[in-house]
Amino acid sequence: MLEEKTNNRIPELSDNLHFNKLSENDYILSNSDHRHYVKINTEVYHLLSLINGKKCIEEITDEYNKSYNAALDAEKVYLLLYEKLVVYGILKGHNEKIKEYEKPSYLTLSFIIINEKLLSRIVKKFYFLFHKKKAFYILFFCLLVMSVILYFNFDLYKSFQLNQSLIYFFMIMTISVTFHEIGHATSASFFGAKHGGIGGGFYLLTPVYFADVTDIWRLNKTQRIVVNLSGMYFELVICTLFSIISLIFNNYTLLIISVIVCLKTLFNLNPFLRSDGYWVVSDLTNKPNLLYHSSEKLKDIFRLIFKGKKTQWKRTDYILLLYGMISYSFIIFFLYYVLIKNPNSIIHFPENLYGFFENLFKKDSHISLVQYGELIVPIMFFLLLYRFIKSLLKR
Repeated sequence: MLEEKTNNRIPELSDNLHFNKLSENDYILSNSDHRHYVKINTEVYHLLSLINGKKCIEEITDEYNKSYNAALDAEKVYLLLYEKLVVYGILKGHNEKIKEYEKPSYLTLSFIIINEKLLSRIVKKFYFLFHKKKAFYILFFCLLVMSVILYFNFDLYKSFQLNQSLIYFFMIMTISVTFHEIGHATSASFFGAKHGGIGGGFYLLTPVYFADVTDIWRLNKTQRIVVNLSGMYFELVICTLFSIISLIFNNYTLLIISVIVCLKTLFNLNPFLRSDGYWVVSDLTNKPNLLYHSSEKLKDIFRLIFKGKKTQWKRTDYILLLYGMISYSFIIFFLYYVLIKNPNSIIHFPENLYGFFENLFKKDSHISLVQYGELIVPIMFFLLLYRFIKSLLKR
């Protein structure tokens, strides 16, 4: 029965497919209409290149085997196309099998704030920020201004009382992070990639904004890195504007908030959380699932030590190994700090959290950003514990 299908089926690729070469052995197969992006190897790319809507699977298989000195089986080609890849919308006439787009698993309770249509109008107003000469001078000016302000006011966050300027703080922070996501969407659109809307959700139980710019996998490496960094670029611009305004009107609170937002922006360079720095390293190594690949390199080391099994590595693999070693070292250090050095942060977390929110709205209380930061540590621990238990239950 399966043999009859392979002989009679004439596959035809969808019109909305794009192939982007990541490396000598890897391509990204993208279907932007359904927001599916799949990494495939060179062999699959060459096989799909032979599909023209006129040849049956048997003919495609024979042509591939002759062209690349291979021994592919027609039934395996059928299963690859009609069982595995069809769910990503690669074939015409099989829309009922296409898998629905799934939100990233690390985001919870996500929702859209600025829809795609409205955002497409907004981003066009900021294209000028990506013209090379203008971008260079703007970036240089903003870095200079914020460097001077940070140098003389680096410790301001310690004296900042969150509860005394709560509305003001979150208003400026909201403007800043919105502008951050507009930056990602603007650069993606500027380079010709599609963007979704801007939404909100929770990552590590912390409220976050996000912009759907998954389509940048159709862009080259340099363009993808620019898109990843453009959110910080835009936020740096808005921090500079706020700082200048605060100096003109002698608004000390606005200056403090600008410094805090700028420090928060720099934290986005951290490659060990799923922030902008993570995606920059992902693009530099051409590994969409960076943490998984780095874990595999660590496993290769253990296989070599305990089983004597050697694998051939490239230069990128050593970068992945280093990334994996640092990532898991952070996790081990974090667990040591929480469980051994500071177990009270976990034991007393419920009452500390209750006390934080109780004092947040009291006029005479004083809550600093340091106190807020201390709550993040146990929250991250409980989230790691939850994910570990969840993975065990799945297994």
